Amino acid sequence: MKDIFDREKEINVLRNSLDSPLTVILGLRRTGKTSLVKSVLNNIRATYVFLDMRRFENKEYIVYKDFLSVLEREVNSITRKYKGLVDYFKTVKGVNFAGLSLSFSWGKERTELSDVLSSLNEWAEDNGNNVILVLDEAQELIKLKGYDILPSIAYTFDNLRNLSFIVTGSEIRVKSKFLRFDNENSPLYGRAYVEINVNPFDKDTSIKFLEKGFEEQGIKFSRAEEVYEELGGNPGWLTYYGYVYIKKRDTDVMEGTKKYAKKLLSTEFCNFLIEGNRLQSKERYLKVLETCKFGCSWKDIKNALEALEGREINDDTLYTILHNLLEYSFLIKENRKYFLADPILKEISNVKC
Repeated sequence: MKDIFDREKEINVLRNSLDSPLTVILGLRRTGKTSLVKSVLNNIRATYVFLDMRRFENKEYIVYKDFLSVLEREVNSITRKYKGLVDYFKTVKGVNFAGLSLSFSWGKERTELSDVLSSLNEWAEDNGNNVILVLDEAQELIKLKGYDILPSIAYTFDNLRNLSFIVTGSEIRVKSKFLRFDNENSPLYGRAYVEINVNPFDKDTSIKFLEKGFEEQGIKFSRAEEVYEELGGNPGWLTYYGYVYIKKRDTDVMEGTKKYAKKLLSTEFCNFLIEGNRLQSKERYLKVLETCKFGCSWKDIKNALEALEGREINDDTLYTILHNLLEYSFLIKENRKYFLADPILKEISNVKC
């Protein structure tokens, strides 16, 4: 577990939750959720199928064929690893074979996710094993049209004792809009699950993280506090800064890191606007981010938007704007005040989508 810094609590909770049907890991992008999952699973040599949903970030919607293509590739990766596993799929509808490889159909004779999960579970049961299916950045599956994978997860809860799920998400809506635990019509309503939160580092941890990283490279680094003040405690930005510093050792490292961070955040912000048909409201959303640079109240935001547009903004409109920014984790709420989830967001005011 050497590559995971100061996450002992999260590591222990995840290890202890692997027997649970469902573990949900939440945290902002680049805080280390994926590294945490892979490090723990690799460390215990777990059998797992890792489905990276980030490939769908730039799509407005996805269909079952898209999901199946990812599932097919990752299932093939473990059928090649475990002799005899491919045979457990021979009775599954819509599965075609070519040697040790298989392909999933998506037309009339489409392969059902529940059948794939049942085959994995049967193999695991026969071989004294367990299989973990990881849905990484699962909020992207909210875009899935024409197919609901939640019944298959619920089926796993009830019937598949040798298979479990880990779901990671960078946005609050992974719980409210994808898993829908609180929705009486959701197949997962009322189900028990383990939740793990992976937060950005605080100031002291960020400084230790940087100093230890540089120390391992034989570099005595004295500007860790300054770096934290500029970038915040997101491990992704701190790691990128350290990488560039070691490679270049010049004065432009901070500028280059911010440029890189702003580019990624701008892309994510544009995806947020495009995905929800919010482009026409771009200036409103940017004004809210600008207003909340150092924390803001409902009244602050309302006043700022009314000054921007020169007219009254009704409370329903303001609620929708704030709700969207919170759901997509651009804002966080603490003690009735709103703050930027990432300090670099205060520098994307000129974003072009």
